[in-house]
Amino acid sequence: MAESLQLFVVEDDNDIAFLIRKSLERAGHRVTCCRTGADALIVLSHTQFHLVLLDHRLPDMQGLELLRTLNRERITTPVLMVTAYGDEHLATQVLQAGALDYIVKDRALTFLTELPKRVQESVTRHRLQQTNRLLIEALESARDGIMITDLQGTILHVNTALEQMYGYSRQELIGQPPRLFKSGVHSREFFADFWKTILNRTSWQGEIINRRKDGTLLDTSLTVSPIVDASGQLTHFVGIYRDMTERKQIERQLFQAQKMQSVGTLAGGVAHEFNNLLAGIQGYASLAMRDPTVSESVLEFLHLIVQLSERAANLTRQLLAFARKPALSRQPTAMVKLLESTADLVRHSLNIQVNFHRPDDESLSALADANQLQQALINLSLNARDAMPKSSLVPLEFRLRRLQLAGELPAFPQNVPAGDYVVIEVEDHGVGMSPDVLAQAMDPFFTTKEVGQGTGLGLPVVFGIVHGHQGHLTIRSAVGQGTCVSIYLPRLAETDFAPAQPAGPQVLEPEPTPSRRILVIDDEPAVLDVVRRYLEIAGHQVVGARSGAEGAQYLATQEPVDLIILDLMIPKEDGATNYQTLRAARPGVPILICTGLVQNDLAQTLLNQGACNVVLKPFRMNELWYAVNNAVKA
Repeated sequence: MAESLQLFVVEDDNDIAFLIRKSLERAGHRVTCCRTGADALIVLSHTQFHLVLLDHRLPDMQGLELLRTLNRERITTPVLMVTAYGDEHLATQVLQAGALDYIVKDRALTFLTELPKRVQESVTRHRLQQTNRLLIEALESARDGIMITDLQGTILHVNTALEQMYGYSRQELIGQPPRLFKSGVHSREFFADFWKTILNRTSWQGEIINRRKDGTLLDTSLTVSPIVDASGQLTHFVGIYRDMTERKQIERQLFQAQKMQSVGTLAGGVAHEFNNLLAGIQGYASLAMRDPTVSESVLEFLHLIVQLSERAANLTRQLLAFARKPALSRQPTAMVKLLESTADLVRHSLNIQVNFHRPDDESLSALADANQLQQALINLSLNARDAMPKSSLVPLEFRLRRLQLAGELPAFPQNVPAGDYVVIEVEDHGVGMSPDVLAQAMDPFFTTKEVGQGTGLGLPVVFGIVHGHQGHLTIRSAVGQGTCVSIYLPRLAETDFAPAQPAGPQVLEPEPTPSRRILVIDDEPAVLDVVRRYLEIAGHQVVGARSGAEGAQYLATQEPVDLIILDLMIPKEDGATNYQTLRAARPGVPILICTGLVQNDLAQTLLNQGACNVVLKPFRMNELWYAVNNAVKA
């Protein structure tokens, strides 16, 4: 049974209107009639119909005029023009004005016979036009690039997204083969498999690297599907391209973050154990140097052992910085002064020309450890010097500016979240890095320098220092265009500079102090022994414990104790829990934290809870004496 349509007849001749209505109702349609164009406008502005049958000659206006008015008023009901005054010129005008078709009323009224058929054809044509328009709009609205080709691959249609993706206009693409995008990255076998798949009427899906009009490469995900007609014949192919640049960047960032986290954890653990060993090595060497019976040659060797252990301790500090566990002493710091002094240091010590671009706001400041941040800038300057030709007179660029980000900033190796930042940029004009080298730039011990010319810890250390400041680091580099490293530090809204605390005196012999009873808790026997010997030289009595539980057990004996020295990083124990247990056992006894790996949050928390100080392994005798004297005096 034919579909029942809702039709609207605009006809001023009542007899003709009656005949048209009867003809259409016999075909199963529902018909509404009116006589004038004005009435038709009112009805059509409020009611939807499948089709309007419009007479050309109306009492108040021409049908063509009404048709144009409907277009202006954005009334989209389709129109079939029905008139006794037909000619080719009028037919052309009617169709150009948007009518679906044109039918002539003859005097014998034979048009009534074919009218139901013409009405059905007009409605079907309108629906096809609407569907086609919707499909075209959908193609143009899609964020993915869409391409339709014939069986030979000749491009027949592309959407706006594909034009933007590859930089070609539609006119440049239509009629061309897709090899216009060929990058040369993929093999013949790759494309042979591709064509074999789609010619077998199977969709092909995969990733492909193409070349834009400007020559740059583009990572895309591509799906190519065959198109078959109603008879099952293969007629065309449709390809859907998705830009994978953002996804690839996110994948690289995630991989880099996971790699940095795992290697950082390993580096932190190794550094902690290494510091324990260095504390023993340096401690025993220092103790041996105090023996008056040691010969000059042996004393020289002991001096070398101490010097080498200090160099090893410096390497350990770099590992700790990479592991994002540096011992930071952060204070409000004026960034302009810091960069000025660093630029002067780089000019004179590294023999590099530096341009410092001063910011408009010279009061920019951040909460920073000036020494650590300066180390990071020097590391970047060393990398920049090695990247620039030896004969280059182009200076290194230091920039300082404020940046307020309302949203996340995409970057490598990680995005920068919204916030108010002080941004430090170190940019060279050297050889730059390829994408492969850039992807490994943050890996510890990775270097492009000759053997013996670099440790590969420069950028990882900078990364660790920046993260220790709750900041972010980004790298922008390309071969032949140099490298720019940006450091984003949270900006201090108000600068309140605290006076610098004087460093402890370098005591060569212990000050005369009353003898104290000190409990030392450390899992490393060599460290326990060295600390005991150091403190006994200063006249103190020392009790050793290998764990927090053993220390708490000793305190339970109610033996008097004047000071507790606690290692935070005892295996299978929690430093905070040990601290709370000891504090509960002896509330009034000062606790000095001693560790080879300072976790800033925990150390700061314990200092806020009453711990008197933190001593880092490996330490010299005078450093331990000074810390102990200050602790027992407090």
